[in-house]
Amino acid sequence: MAGQGHVGVGNSLADNPQPPASAFPPTAVAGGFDQRPGAPARHGRGKQNGEQAVGRSRGGNTSKVHLVGDGAGQVLGWQLTAGQAGDAPQAAGLLVHWLAPAQQVLGDAAYDSDALRALIAAAGANAVIQPNPRRKNQPLFDAVAYKDRHLIEQTFSKFKQFRHIATRYDKLDRSFDAFICLRVITLYLN
Repeated sequence: MAGQGHVGVGNSLADNPQPPASAFPPTAVAGGFDQRPGAPARHGRGKQNGEQAVGRSRGGNTSKVHLVGDGAGQVLGWQLTAGQAGDAPQAAGLLVHWLAPAQQVLGDAAYDSDALRALIAAAGANAVIQPNPRRKNQPLFDAVAYKDRHLIEQTFSKFKQFRHIATRYDKLDRSFDAFICLRVITLYLN
């Protein structure tokens, strides 16, 4: 019995110094099976490289999601930026594809800039952007049309119901952007 490789009654470790292969189940590794007991050492997953779109602002490390929506509250496009990035420069890049059919472009005071207003006017649309209170020359503002901005605020509220977006667990912006895309798809399906 001692030569058959079973450790049990009547056997001593002096007869069989090596434990049998059946005593420890094999563990899968990249090159095949590892016959040693215990798991192979892990040295981490490696560094995740890429853009992070995380910036410092008054509230700490933050990110911003800039949305473009239609009159029904459906998302047409979005852009992810770091928290300290200005809002008005991002709006020009997002709106350039949607300005032709637009009749009114609504935005809050963070999007108030002369360059953005000129871009909207050049496309033949009306800028309904709340002027910044610190502006010397206050442009005309239609407060009744501005009330329709609640649609984009409701869209942000629906985004924040998705906990992964509300708390931003992702380090890389491509992962966070993928979850934003997933949430936009679920909003279209509902």
